[in-house]
Amino acid sequence: MKAVVYHGDRDMRVEDVPDARIERDEDVLVRIERTAICGSDLHLWHHGSQAFPQAGFTVGHECLGIVEEAGKGVHTVRKGDRVLVSCTLGCGRCIACRRGNYAGCLTTTEGLAHGNVLGFGDYAGCQAEAVRVPFADANTTLLPRDLEDEACLFLSDILPTGYMGADFAEVGPGDTVVVFGCGPVGTFAQLSAQVRGAATVFAVDLDDERLKRAEARGCIGINPSKTDLVTAVREATGGEGADAVIEAVGVPQLVQQAVELVRPAGRIAVIGVVLAPVELPWPLLFNKNVTLRTGLVSPQVYIPKLLPLIREGRLDPAEIISHRLPLSDARRGYEIFANHAEGALKVVLKP
Repeated sequence: MKAVVYHGDRDMRVEDVPDARIERDEDVLVRIERTAICGSDLHLWHHGSQAFPQAGFTVGHECLGIVEEAGKGVHTVRKGDRVLVSCTLGCGRCIACRRGNYAGCLTTTEGLAHGNVLGFGDYAGCQAEAVRVPFADANTTLLPRDLEDEACLFLSDILPTGYMGADFAEVGPGDTVVVFGCGPVGTFAQLSAQVRGAATVFAVDLDDERLKRAEARGCIGINPSKTDLVTAVREATGGEGADAVIEAVGVPQLVQQAVELVRPAGRIAVIGVVLAPVELPWPLLFNKNVTLRTGLVSPQVYIPKLLPLIREGRLDPAEIISHRLPLSDARRGYEIFANHAEGALKVVLKP
């Protein structure tokens, strides 16, 4: 089958790989209908060799498709069903999964170098014609027939991640919220903050085109290279600071700045993938009584909350799609997404 294979920094190739297949009774084989390039995949593109010196694995963790085959231990889906696949794989049985922490599943992370996310070396990814999904009862969701593929696709990762940011930051009615990043995850964090009742959402990014999109959604766009962000937030809040700050980029310095921006007893959520140590201004964090939460998303927890919002038209995930390409053109998709070229915000691939 065809798949996008990692070979090092800036080296993604569409190649023939062995067909995905059922390996255990709890597996399903899913024929991919839609998959996407995630901002997390760009970590592989830009500097994957630092953490992934080995090459030759299939990438990708956002997908939906049709069940081609189900193991005899699968009870929730069957051949022919249209399903969403979670980016993080849980067993559904261990204490972590029972607590809703599928990302921290004790079974699917045991002994693995890079955890339980599809497409990062330990589990073959879904930028391919098909993917094996282990523990399918925990990691696939039967999709309603009345919703199109593109309305559901991002429930596999980035929409739950963005909503998790608003959830971790405890965004509520009337809040002033700062969101670092206007990429796909940042966009969904902004939309989620609005859905949860935020009165003011500051969207912070260096890309003016992305800021214009955020402003069209009702956010206040701030380019920190042109406007002093701290001053703008303090002026908008009577000098107090933001109720909540969501970091959706993955830059250590932005986590530090979040502490400065948040009000006393405010909340910070870090949902960007930070790959370097973060030196926190601990006295300021401590004296402000700030709550800081971070972590990897468990889409299984948020999908039931978000599907109704999509059906009711309160969220339109497909609005972020800027490019639709065949799987065979995946390398070009990576190039334009990584370089913010052609107005790229989200690239969807179809095998």
